[in-house]
Amino acid sequence: MSDIRPIITAYCLSWHVTSSSAFTELLVKPLAPYADIRFSAWTGKNDIPPATGDLTIFCQMPPTEAWLAECVTPIVWIPMVDALYYPPNMAHHPMVRVVAFSNVIVHVAGELGLPVLQLRYYCDPAQFPVASFDGERVMLYWNRTGFFHRGFLLKLCHELGVNRLLFRSALDPNIQQSKFYALPDKIGAMVIETHPTLTSYDDYLALLHRANIFIAPRGVEGVGVALLEAMASGCCVIGYDNTTMNEYILHNQNGFLVYIYRRNRIFIRLYALYERFFTQVYAPYIQRRTGREVHPPKLTMLQDWRQLRKLDIAKLGAQARQSSLDGYTQWIDSIPHYAEFVLKGILP
Repeated sequence: MSDIRPIITAYCLSWHVTSSSAFTELLVKPLAPYADIRFSAWTGKNDIPPATGDLTIFCQMPPTEAWLAECVTPIVWIPMVDALYYPPNMAHHPMVRVVAFSNVIVHVAGELGLPVLQLRYYCDPAQFPVASFDGERVMLYWNRTGFFHRGFLLKLCHELGVNRLLFRSALDPNIQQSKFYALPDKIGAMVIETHPTLTSYDDYLALLHRANIFIAPRGVEGVGVALLEAMASGCCVIGYDNTTMNEYILHNQNGFLVYIYRRNRIFIRLYALYERFFTQVYAPYIQRRTGREVHPPKLTMLQDWRQLRKLDIAKLGAQARQSSLDGYTQWIDSIPHYAEFVLKGILP
């Protein structure tokens, strides 16, 4: 690779410039030896600020129709499955290449007929103290999207024998306020520490370093840096059976996937029949007799709690850290290929 460092403009949401380190980890740090990458905040909808440099990268949001129509220089698109959309005229576009951090994005790039490089990001476990399982069970959960409602979270804590819950209550921007809930300082023998806001990334890491059980906070992740930090720390990580959690977590081997029933089509069909009977027959009957409204149990509550009770959290945590150690080695080995793909045709 030449000593010449091309200048790259990378468009991303202001959230990724001011708060989230995701694209710093996925783009800037690995490619820093090869290029000077400059972030430019953009909403994804309004006019794009003028690009300067040798290459344009779009982080998460795709370029606009107008940009694609006038495009004469290479574009690298790094889409994330949690906010996936693309302009109709992107298919087979000669200037667009895709970097994929999940299997779903590889499939999307294939359908669009675009060149794609698949990568698997991992955190460096050496940067994180190893979680301890010698004392109390400490769970960390951030209710950023309201994905685990209050009842499910508390039942999960009960079944796992959690002694202390570290609870971040703040929702992400643009999440319905109805998803917010508060918790008391104590429920039974479990102590609950509520942290409504954290002032820095170091504050967050201080919480993570106290935990040995980590709950992936969203139903779908573009990559899931927080999830990977917890795995690198050797926490027992519990995530939803969806992208990208189920690309990193091997169920009951290096973590645990909840709502695993969604893979069972017969179960889903039986539940649909049950829900129809409940809402069309049973619920109206109860309301006529008692005046009380009743609702069917949510599918997300139908969990194999017996299996959760039996979890060897220390073993899963150790295997999560080992997966991170192996994965981080592969990630470092892939960076030269990453640079070649992104900078193709830029360097002399």
